[in-house]
Parts: sequence; structure tokens; C-alpha cells
Amino acid sequence: MTETGPGPGAPAPAAPRIDRKRRLSPIWLIPIVAALVAGYLGWITFSSKGPTITITFQSAEGLEAGKTLIKHKEVVFGTVKTIALSDDLSHVEVTAEMTQAAAPHLNQDTRFWVVRPRLSASGGLTGFSTIVSGSYIELDPGKGESRRDFTGLEDPPVVRADVPGTEFLLKADRIGSVGPGSPIFYRDVQVGQVMGFDAADLANGVTIHAFVRAPFDRQVYAGTNFWNASGISVGTGPQGLKLQLESLTAVLAGGIAFDTPAAARTGDPAKAGTSYTLYKDQEGVEEAEYTIRLPYLLYFDGSVGGLAPGASVEWRGIKVGRVAEIRLQYDAVQNRMRIPVLVELEPQRIELVGARPGLGTGEYADRVKALVARGLRAQLKNGNLLTGQMVVTLDIYPDTYPQTVGEGDRYPILPTIPGQFDSVMRSVNGILDKVSALPIDTLVEQTNATLQSIQSLAASPDITEALRSLAGALASTQQLLGQANSNLGPALQQLPPLLATAQQAVRRLSGTLGDQGYGADSTFKRDLTRLMGQVEDTLRSIRILSDYLEQHPEALIRGKTEGLN
Repeated sequence: MTETGPGPGAPAPAAPRIDRKRRLSPIWLIPIVAALVAGYLGWITFSSKGPTITITFQSAEGLEAGKTLIKHKEVVFGTVKTIALSDDLSHVEVTAEMTQAAAPHLNQDTRFWVVRPRLSASGGLTGFSTIVSGSYIELDPGKGESRRDFTGLEDPPVVRADVPGTEFLLKADRIGSVGPGSPIFYRDVQVGQVMGFDAADLANGVTIHAFVRAPFDRQVYAGTNFWNASGISVGTGPQGLKLQLESLTAVLAGGIAFDTPAAARTGDPAKAGTSYTLYKDQEGVEEAEYTIRLPYLLYFDGSVGGLAPGASVEWRGIKVGRVAEIRLQYDAVQNRMRIPVLVELEPQRIELVGARPGLGTGEYADRVKALVARGLRAQLKNGNLLTGQMVVTLDIYPDTYPQTVGEGDRYPILPTIPGQFDSVMRSVNGILDKVSALPIDTLVEQTNATLQSIQSLAASPDITEALRSLAGALASTQQLLGQANSNLGPALQQLPPLLATAQQAVRRLSGTLGDQGYGADSTFKRDLTRLMGQVEDTLRSIRILSDYLEQHPEALIRGKTEGLN
């Protein structure tokens, strides 16, 4: 192989030139832009990322990691990341990543609960939309120190944190049908709800948390009265059947009502946390106004059926107290059973006239003793004929045996008298005893024998013939009376003038004898005066008889049928 080079006379080739400057290739723009976008997105994600919190629930029902959202008023505040059981398997721990906007609201009083379909008497059907969209966790912002661990609620709170109003405490012996969500009424308007109750010290009663919305909370004062308005209140008494209900919601879910007397609407409204007594009904509020109660024992001889605790003690139809207790006792000393009835008189129901107001318990008791000395007695009476309910009545019986207020072991004893029913039954039993003592069998036998004799006598031919003869005699008598009426009429008409003439003659004779000089005290004058008086009385009687015969001539045969006038 031969090499060829430039020919003779050709110029020599130039030396190569090396460029030391580096140039960036346009292809690198693509990863640089991608890195900038990724950094921007990372910064956006990191800057918008909120804190991570842990929520404890009893169950993970309806929750899914990576899908279940945390919302407040339909605005997303976070997402559930993990769901795990606790070490003791008693609950589940939900880890959620919150947004930066949620961080200021993660405080001590913040509440979480799972929104799912629920049906309740107080709230109706809630969470219906989650049937399609799925369950989510609702956040209710609260106040207090910032925190990251929370205990979720199993049920939604009754009142949200952003609802203005005031919470009060109600003390009750029994909660009845009142529960979380039960409505609170003021003059038949729903103004709040029951938030819940404390069950820590049930031995001493129940403390109910009642929330009244603004501006109705300004109607609650220190003297406000709360009472249980749950369900339907049915009662009977002397006025008949009484039916009372606050609303249909209260019937289904229970309820509480309150009102403030006009005299108690003074000063500022009650502050949050003020404690009140929850009365069992509105009648209990009225009873609480009477603070003085005088206890007395009553002993009734008869049955107390129909009498129950709470029955009225009345004075002529007006309530002055109530029956507090009915017991059954065995008296071992006298070997007998007895039923003491404890009543409480409420003297403040009675208006005082002519006495200073504000009497004390001892002064009222002295007045009761004075009334007992005048005849005050207690008696059982029927208060309602339809239901058979009995009441205790008080009244003055001045004709009763004098008694005083007795001294019992614990309470004074008021004297009693038998009830109306017992009195009637005693009278009926007395009559029945007398009737049972009669010889009924002998009387029945004698009556039957007498009836048989009368029947035999009435059927005899002699009686029939005698009745026929009597009928003929009566007909003849009627004919005779007709004739006497026509014949005696003229003679009887002339008789009165003759009698009047005879009376005048007697008067003239009496006057003549008095003028003949016989002394007024002579025996002859006294006898003659007495004789003239008798003659005049006789003539007067004959005249009356003649007048009567003129009007009733048939009296000559039939006899006198009416008194002479």
C-alpha cells in the first residue's frame, strides 16, 4: 500500500483548532423545568399540609382509610389516613391529616363524630345524604388549648358550639322520659334542648344539662320554675278527667317547660350554670309555692278504698292540703289492724281576714286546735262518682262529741267521723237486721191463709146476693134524696127567718130581766143570764144546721160529709 501526499508545490495543511468553551444543550431544559414544577408542587403541598391528629372511636363503622373525609359545614378539613385497633381491642384509633385551615380549630373543646343515617324521636331522620355519598367525620370547632388527640362522640351533639345561648342545670329525683335532644318549651314555643345528664351520683338524683337559645335565655331568672312536660298527663279528680300535653314532640321524646312568675322578673337574667329544681309537673310548681305544711294523722274506722297519696284534702270543696301517705299497721297492744292516713294541711292556701299576715307553723297549729274544739272533724267522701276516687273533707260539726287534737308518736291526730258511705251502710245494715228478725215465714203463711179465705168468701152465693141487694138499696136511697130535695126545700128556706126572730126575742127578754131590779150579783140574775146564753147558742146552732141542710138536703139520709161553716 502506497501513501499519496500533496503534490509538489501544494501548500501544507493547517493545524486543527480546539474550542475550550462549553455550551448547555437544550435537551437539559426538560428535566430542569420538571424539577422546578415538582419543587413548586412540593412546596405547595408542604405549605398547605396541616397537623396530623388521632381520633378515638368505639367502632370504625362507615370509615375507610384514604377515602373518609373530615368536614365542617360541608368544607373539607382533612382526610382519614389510617385506621387501627387499640392494643386492648376496646376501640379504634383513626389517624387523619388535617388542612392548614383546620389547625386553629383543633382545640380542647373541639368535637368529632361520624355522620351516618340516624333516626331519633327528637331529631327525626338525619344524615340521609350519606346513603349515597358515604359516611364522613364532622368537626365542631371549640375553644381552649391546642391539642392533637381527641375522643370522638358516638352521637351528634345536641347543640353546636356556634349556637348562642345559655346552659342551666336542673336537679330532679327521676329523669323520666327526658333525654338528650328533648325539647325545652317556653309558653309552648320550643326555645332549647336537653344536652344530657350526669349519671355520676344517681343516688342523690339526676343533674340535667338544659340549653336555652338566645334571646330566650334572657327569660330565665332566679325565680324561674322548670317542670317535666313529657308525654301525656292524665288525672282524675272532683272536676272529672283532666288531660294535658305540651306538644306531640314532647309526647314522643319527652320535654321540659319553664315559666317565670311576674313577681320574680326582677334583676338580671340567670347566669350560665345556675341550678334549678325540676318539678314532676306543673301542679308540682304550684304546690311548691306553699312552704308551710302541717302534718296530721287520721284514723278511719271503715275502708279507705279509692283514697291514694296525692288526693286532695278539702274544706267544703276547696283544696287546703293533700294526702301524703297511707299505711297499714298492726296494733299489738290492742290486737287490731288500723290504717293511719297522713295528711298535710297547707294553711297558706287560706286567706287571713282580721289577722296579721305571715303566721308561723306554731300559730297555725294553735288555730287548728281551736277549730277542733269547735267541732272540726275529718271525713271520707267520694270525690268522683265515675272513678270512685275518694277525698278527705274537713268541716265543723258542732253536735259531735267534744274532742281535742290527739298526741301521736310522730304527728298529732285529728278526730274523724264516719264517712257518708259508712253511715249509709250502717243504716242499711240496721234495717236489714230488723227485717231479718221478723217472723217472715209465719207472716207469709198467715197472709196466704187470709187470701184464701177472702177468695172463698168472695166466691160464695151469699156475697153475690148481698151485693145485689145493696145496689137496689142505693138506687132507692138516691130516689128518696131526690124527693126530699124537692119537698124540704121550701120549708128549709123559711127556717132561717124564724130562727133570727127567736134570737131577737131572747135578747129582748134578757134586757127586760136586767131592768127589773135584780142585782148584778144575785143568784137569779147569774142563772138567768147563763140560761139565756145557752138558748142563744142553741138557736145559733140550729140556724147553722138549717143553712147546711138547705145546701145539702141529702145529709138527712147519708149523714154529714163535710164540716159545718
